[in-house]
Amino acid sequence: MNKRGQGLSTSAIILIVLGVFILAILIFGFTKGWAQFSVYTKSDNVNTIVQQCQTACTSSNVYDYCSRELNLVASDLPNGNKEVLGNCTYFATTSGYEKYGVVSCGAICS
Repeated sequence: MNKRGQGLSTSAIILIVLGVFILAILIFGFTKGWAQFSVYTKSDNVNTIVQQCQTACTSSNVYDYCSRELNLVASDLPNGNKEVLGNCTYFATTSGYEKYGVVSCGAICS
């Protein structure tokens, strides 16, 4: 019998392919940036926006509350949008956004 070697098992081939795939994802993530994958994992950020606006209001940070543009992402935004750009004043005073709980900060933006 002339046996020169044993072939690779199916599980070894699957593990090698899986390892190459994970390595490719890691290389892509570190070279192009992990933000490229956020398209697939984008979720609501309502709590983050509400917290940022409350912090800006309590600290009287005029720029962050009145001018800083925020990207609100939610599945039930007005007009059927999935995301909308605006500042804390816009989200606190525009009808349709009051359900998210962004507090009005009085005359800080005067």
